[in-house]
Amino acid sequence: MSLKGKNLGLRTVSGAVLGVVVVGAALLSKWAFAVVAAVVTVGVVWELLRMVRTKEGVEPQNLVATALGVALVVECALSGSPVALLTLLLLFPVVFIVELARGKNRPLENVAATLMAVVYGAVPMALMVCMGQRGGEWEPAWVLAVVMTVWVNDIFAYLVGCSIGRHKMCPSISPKKSWEGFAGGVVFAVAFAMAAGYMLEGNVIAWGGLGAVVALGGVVGDLVESMFKRECGLKDSGNLIPGHGGMLDRFDALLIAAPLAYVYMLICGL
Repeated sequence: MSLKGKNLGLRTVSGAVLGVVVVGAALLSKWAFAVVAAVVTVGVVWELLRMVRTKEGVEPQNLVATALGVALVVECALSGSPVALLTLLLLFPVVFIVELARGKNRPLENVAATLMAVVYGAVPMALMVCMGQRGGEWEPAWVLAVVMTVWVNDIFAYLVGCSIGRHKMCPSISPKKSWEGFAGGVVFAVAFAMAAGYMLEGNVIAWGGLGAVVALGGVVGDLVESMFKRECGLKDSGNLIPGHGGMLDRFDALLIAAPLAYVYMLICGL
């Protein structure tokens, strides 16, 4: 078996295991999913700040960012409302106070990186926890619909891109992405979302729109992470997940797609 084949097999197996963990946690209970969301948050925050630390003299507050991120996920699990995210604004002064106490060089970059890690890594996962809470009950179907739409978009964008991809989408950031792969991912994501909407007895057209929003957000999320890695000279954000790289490598699409999906659901009443 070629090295490429081995890597694909490893990526498939580890991706399947990760999928079982996420789906299983969502089906089990709100708190099981919240634990998974918190773990993803910690992984994303640490990997992102690891990238930032490649910049000479920049020393973000890893522990503070991690604590704030986990606190947001827990509070959204307790309240079930995005209003809990206002806690983030109330806790922001902690970052400035800690930076004053540390007396590090380049405080502007340190504070900016710390706050960005919380917003980028924790807020999307907290919104995913809110997404599944409806009328005081945990309804995992909505969470899983969004997560699986992201996966469908990712899988079919890869398959279509490898098969017929000719026109590069953003070669300076992600050379392997093609417009053909992008179109294939969006088509299958929309079809999957419409099927999910039908099963949930919702407005199929509105669910199709959700699929498009999630697919577009997923592509943007993937490109954003690629942009960060390219600036820092990194191939992967980490090596936690065999065949995938780090937590950020695996959940980058969801980090942009989740907030867009949540807002879309509110607007359309899904």
